[in-house]
Amino acid sequence: MSDKPLHNGHRERLTDLIMNCGIENVSDIQAVEFVLTYIFPRGDVNPLAHRLIDQFENFGNIVDANYQDLMKIKGINERSAKKISLLSEIFYYYSSSKMRKKLSLENKEEFYDFLEELLRFKNTENLFVFAIDHSFHILQKRRYDLKQVREVGIDPLEIFSLIHSTRASSLLIAHNHPNGTAKPSKDDSDAFLYIEDLIKNVHCSLIDSLVVGNDGIYSEKKDGFVRRFETLDNIISFISSK
Repeated sequence: MSDKPLHNGHRERLTDLIMNCGIENVSDIQAVEFVLTYIFPRGDVNPLAHRLIDQFENFGNIVDANYQDLMKIKGINERSAKKISLLSEIFYYYSSSKMRKKLSLENKEEFYDFLEELLRFKNTENLFVFAIDHSFHILQKRRYDLKQVREVGIDPLEIFSLIHSTRASSLLIAHNHPNGTAKPSKDDSDAFLYIEDLIKNVHCSLIDSLVVGNDGIYSEKKDGFVRRFETLDNIISFISSK
């Protein structure tokens, strides 16, 4: 007898569980298994969820993994590996589409919310350059692989092109430190000064350089945290100070 109805029933129960409890309140295996049902329309994906967690430890590492590494896992072919690795693009598109309501830097807390959602839980380093108009609305943003930027730098023509095409009056840059403090390194500070000096030539100003780490959001302009995240270390430090 076919086991298809059995698997379908399990998928329905898993969907109902997550609808009722929220995906953050189920086990890692259940969460990964649920996501896999979108990639594998049929069959039991629970064993595959276990293999992925065993290899990559958590959902974030699975999504950020190179698709060629995913193909080494039993049960994953090239097509499904690419679909898994493209999940991060879907999440990025979701965050990006929310910005289309024209976020304004005048509402700093709303912008920090957006930036936290965009960068806080990224397992890879990303750099964003935001084009800003005279009213402090965000016109456009461009994303760069920070590892590549550190190796070859940002082409000044790309920066000038962004300013020219959007008619931006100022820029804001932001990047993340995965699993590290938001406090900027010397390279971060040098890059901030380089871009600030570069865009003066086209009558554009650099509003700030923000760094998102596991402890908060740091402003290089203000030389301090503009938002602190609730981490275990912060909580312990707060309790110890009492």
